[in-house]
Amino acid sequence: MVTRVATYTNHTLLSDLALRNAAKVSDLNNQSASGQKSRNYSGIADSSQRLLNLEAEYTRTEQYLRNTTQTKLRLQNMESAVDTMMDISVKMKTLLVQALNANQAEDVNLDNEAKQAMEQIASLLNTNLDGRYLFAGGRSELPAVDIDKMYAPDNYMSKSGTTITDALTLASLGVTDGELQIVSTDINGNSVTSTIDYDPATWTIGDLRDAINGNTTDGAIATLRGLDEHEGPRLNIENVGNGSITITEIAGGNLLDTLGMTKIPNPRPDTSYYSGDQQILSARVDDGYNVAYGVLADDPAFQSLIQGLGIAAGTTDPDALNVALGHITDAIDNLPNVQGKIGLNIANIERVETRHEDYKVFASKAISDIEGVDVPLVVAESAQYATALNASFIAISRASELSLANYLR
Repeated sequence: MVTRVATYTNHTLLSDLALRNAAKVSDLNNQSASGQKSRNYSGIADSSQRLLNLEAEYTRTEQYLRNTTQTKLRLQNMESAVDTMMDISVKMKTLLVQALNANQAEDVNLDNEAKQAMEQIASLLNTNLDGRYLFAGGRSELPAVDIDKMYAPDNYMSKSGTTITDALTLASLGVTDGELQIVSTDINGNSVTSTIDYDPATWTIGDLRDAINGNTTDGAIATLRGLDEHEGPRLNIENVGNGSITITEIAGGNLLDTLGMTKIPNPRPDTSYYSGDQQILSARVDDGYNVAYGVLADDPAFQSLIQGLGIAAGTTDPDALNVALGHITDAIDNLPNVQGKIGLNIANIERVETRHEDYKVFASKAISDIEGVDVPLVVAESAQYATALNASFIAISRASELSLANYLR
């Protein structure tokens, strides 16, 4: 068809209408296929800034949710470990009461039960999640506790009921001439031997202590200390290297027998088993909000439990077992506080987590409303524009057939 001046305007209008319809059909087909209004921000220019803000908030919320999930998982593992420690404590208290009431520490195999319990406690305090030791504070790449250092060091202690002071002379206690041989072995098996030659007539308990403490090579230390704060002091000669110590009497002396020195695990508080640091970890769970969480393996509740088990694992002495029972009872009293602390951290995190999950749902819906389309509606609209496009083509075709010659026929 040759476009004439008389038909140019109509032809141009029909062609523009057809092109617009074709473009609209193509756009609607793309929307129905992708489910989105546009493949670029220019297609939603009026909402692009709002969309960018929502996407940034959504990404930040997802990161906070990952932080809360990870932190809550760590706390839940710690909570489970402490729950198990409570069960172990209650079991060991029952065995100690049974052993003390019936004087049957050997019959109930108390030392073996205490050693097994200690191994379980060490394993629980060394709980590892994703390569992180949970009870080690900031030094989470290292085990929190060393089981070899958890047992109370070897310790010779004088008998109860005898008042021991630094001023007492050895002769006044009935000690005769002799020498003490002290053999100390550390946890690596290295041993040193030293000999203390004492004179009962002139030496006091203080002199004996000074002689032992002044020898820097024997690996032993002498102190005056009771099993607990409720009894008077006793003479203690203990190994300082968490290994074993053996004291024998040579040259005819009777100091060990006279003072009733027997091997009783060291009753003093000790956290040398702890390999971590004092850093309390924190997690960023919201804008400007960090949650400090976690418990360290040197917590007093754990320390009491370890101390009680260490004593029970090394002696059947009734006085010492009573002290062990006191430590384990303290642990049972204090472990619920540890559980409550962990539970409070979990509750705080879950509150923030719920808020983030709600916002994530809202943001996801808002982003979908901006980006997405109602596919059935778009399909129906596309069909309407396709019909209009076909009509445009028919109109153009009919217009091309119009001529004066045809009209005059």
